[in-house]
Amino acid sequence: MQNLNNKLRNGSWVTDFKLFAGSTTAHGVNQIFVGRNKFVRILFLLSWLGCLVYSVYMIMTSIVTFINKPTGTKYEILVNDADPNALKPQTIKFPTISICSHNKVKKSYLHRSGNEAIRKYWSILDMYDRNELKHIRWEDDDMASIANMTYQQVLSEGGPSDDRLVSCTQRQMNCMEILHSSEHYFKREETITGKCWRVNPSGLLYGKGGDFGKLQLMMFADLQDYTTRSADQPQYGFQVAFHDNQTYGSTLSAGYFVSPGSIYKVDLRLKKEKREPPPGGNCNASLVHTTYGAYSEGSCVMECKDRHVYDRCGCVNIVPPITSKYRSCNLREWAQCGLEAYLNFANDYQNPDLAENICPCPSACRETYYEAQLSSSSLSPVYTENLFKNPNVKGLLQYFSQPKYNISYDRQEDIMSNIMVIEILFSSMVTSEIVQVVTYTSANLLGDIGGVLGLFLGASVFTIIEFFQLLFFAISKHCFGRSRRTADGEEEEEEEDIPWSRVLQCIEEHNNGTQCYAESEQLQFDTNLS
Repeated sequence: MQNLNNKLRNGSWVTDFKLFAGSTTAHGVNQIFVGRNKFVRILFLLSWLGCLVYSVYMIMTSIVTFINKPTGTKYEILVNDADPNALKPQTIKFPTISICSHNKVKKSYLHRSGNEAIRKYWSILDMYDRNELKHIRWEDDDMASIANMTYQQVLSEGGPSDDRLVSCTQRQMNCMEILHSSEHYFKREETITGKCWRVNPSGLLYGKGGDFGKLQLMMFADLQDYTTRSADQPQYGFQVAFHDNQTYGSTLSAGYFVSPGSIYKVDLRLKKEKREPPPGGNCNASLVHTTYGAYSEGSCVMECKDRHVYDRCGCVNIVPPITSKYRSCNLREWAQCGLEAYLNFANDYQNPDLAENICPCPSACRETYYEAQLSSSSLSPVYTENLFKNPNVKGLLQYFSQPKYNISYDRQEDIMSNIMVIEILFSSMVTSEIVQVVTYTSANLLGDIGGVLGLFLGASVFTIIEFFQLLFFAISKHCFGRSRRTADGEEEEEEEDIPWSRVLQCIEEHNNGTQCYAESEQLQFDTNLS
């Protein structure tokens, strides 16, 4: 190789490439110059050029594919997050269950003495009639008395009472006994859908799979306390959502209608998703937390709604659970500005052509959710009859009755029309994970490049090193005029060039099994060529 390097320092460009072709590890290149006849040499030249062009095309295609990072979906079963080698988990975490009544404000609250102005205001607000709201005479004494009352305060004071969550049991034990704290049992949460129960807010309830570990909730709808607006809606009862305890306000973006007089069986599966950021995917890794807890597309929309209303009115209808920036609109602000801003946002977001511009919400890179399948049946008359005979239940019905507001629960039919039972269980103890993975990695790229170079050009990494070596010596000699120097720093005399015909003769003799040397005394040409 040293002799070849010496020769490269003194030959022409053509001579340099001929020497490279005769010594490179790439197959077939030397046949372009040493073929037995002109036809063979032309054939090898055209074949080599064709393979070179196709190889460049394939390599460039592979590089573009690698840059675009194509993705695929991988489905995995996570038996146990803490111990991947475990055969199966011993328990599984129950979701946080958000239950919201369709009756945002009770009739008894609106008809309470001293709430006449609130009743008048709500009768207009509940119709979502923005024109009527704008014509409210706030200078009147009765309306002026509630002008500074907030919208969220009305929902908090006028929403269903806490005790309408009648019971929560698991393994025939009360949830309070299991959790040892009312704080971990449930919390009340004001949302845009009304006042909600947030059951298992800390995510501390665990259970087994199947009916043995089910969680049972019983709710009382209190239908006689519905306002006129709530009663004339097509749905009544509750809206329920199952979600991770790190998220809030889930009933707006995802929820199920459940009606009193029925028992529901909810089959849950815990699932996780991992997505790729651009260019392979479309999630944003920087979006982790929102004012509604862990980031999701639903919480992103809620944030967009709040920003839209706040930018125009300086307040929002409901203050998000994780923020100190916003304040709840008072009733006057909501009537004159807030409701209209909210309805405008809702109309624009429902328009597919405008939604992406006013609220771009990419998918979450990591997401935990509960997939639910619901089945239902009407409550058995025998079951409700036994409940009605229970002295504790009779006492509860009397407590819920309010004769002052013409609300009375004293018949078995009242149980049938107001009680809703929901049983929540896991059909499987394992967690499934859907992972979006890059299907074309650097290993695939190197494998494809190596395969193309090897198959079409017979090249390898060492061939690439040889080619760069050729470029280095050729450029330094022809472009910068560099020549070899002796140890004393003096330029060496130019060595005698070897005729190319003699080189070809040496190669042919070497191919026939003989050893030949160049005739120059300074350059010994070892013809160990392949």
